[in-house]
Amino acid sequence: MNCRIRDIRAIPVNIPYRSAPVMTCGAIAASTRTIIIVETTTGETGYGEASYAFPADIIAREFASALIGLDALDHALLRRHCLPRHLDLGTPSLKMRLAVWGGLEIALWDLLGKHSGLPLYRLLGGACRPRAPFVAYSYAEPDPVRAVTAMIDRARRAIDESGAPIFEVKIGVHPIDLEIEMVRALHDALAGRARIAVDANMGLSLDDARKFAAATASFLENLEEPVASLADMERIGREYRLNVSTHAADIDLIRAYPDIRGIVPTLDACGGISAVRRLAEVCSALGRRLWLRSHAESGIGWAAMVHLGISLPGLDRPGQALIDAIADDLILGDPWLVRRGGVVPPETPGLGVEPDWEAIGRCHDAFLKDGEIQAFTPSP
Repeated sequence: MNCRIRDIRAIPVNIPYRSAPVMTCGAIAASTRTIIIVETTTGETGYGEASYAFPADIIAREFASALIGLDALDHALLRRHCLPRHLDLGTPSLKMRLAVWGGLEIALWDLLGKHSGLPLYRLLGGACRPRAPFVAYSYAEPDPVRAVTAMIDRARRAIDESGAPIFEVKIGVHPIDLEIEMVRALHDALAGRARIAVDANMGLSLDDARKFAAATASFLENLEEPVASLADMERIGREYRLNVSTHAADIDLIRAYPDIRGIVPTLDACGGISAVRRLAEVCSALGRRLWLRSHAESGIGWAAMVHLGISLPGLDRPGQALIDAIADDLILGDPWLVRRGGVVPPETPGLGVEPDWEAIGRCHDAFLKDGEIQAFTPSP
């Protein structure tokens, strides 16, 4: 029996954080995500996930009608019905549609795994490492008086629980001298256990970025997007011989800035699992490091990251992890937390997760009440 798409649905949800994350642009109360459900004529159901709420509208208005009745296992065919092969670089909706496709493609890979009886990571080539590696990740401490001591306590606890080899923390919230003091203290507190990486969300001036890099380059594992210019990011990396990374995953940009050593794509935004695999090939050829960005996804999107992390050779640097930052992962069973430095996916076919529909319903109700959560409460 042919496996054809019978129905596609998308449910926007607001997933609350355990505590409001603080970063250079402010704080935000919840993560708006879209849960994607693809049902087939053979009775199998695949689950995917995309960032924000707009994917639900695009799926309902455009993608569902274009894909229903088509072969659910022919990803190339389905992609052609959702995305033009060529258009132009100035079309804003094209990037949005690519991100929606990226979330939908997760569901299609989940279906392929279920149809074949294999866990996703085996479809992607099998495990190339014992577990998918991830960092321990923390947002900023908002109170400047407690910025150093609270972060040291948080870091020690996070490394004790996760066994991660890297502790990554947001900066750009406090005066730069205090940020330097905090990162130095973290380095001393975790010496021999974990290295320190930081994420500035483009929030530093070039002068402050230089001051920070000069004080921390000797021990910092990575500095992510310190300033709001790719050219200046590259300058910081080159001047201080420091690993600098960006979320910009466009191949032309990667080639244009050779001293930006790390590329950190968002899974759905860059076009999905297949796009990450292609990007890994390019980064390897160019000698760049590649790891995945976490965007406060539910357990569905997180499962896709784990399967990629254990199977894709180019993802050897630990990825970002925010699964412990959200109050509910929206799947049944225990959350897939980082332990002993990573996560091992189950041998269950596909992604290996089942949605918790009661939790999804609560978070959908929160979305209907509050709307899409994109506004940040500015930092003091």
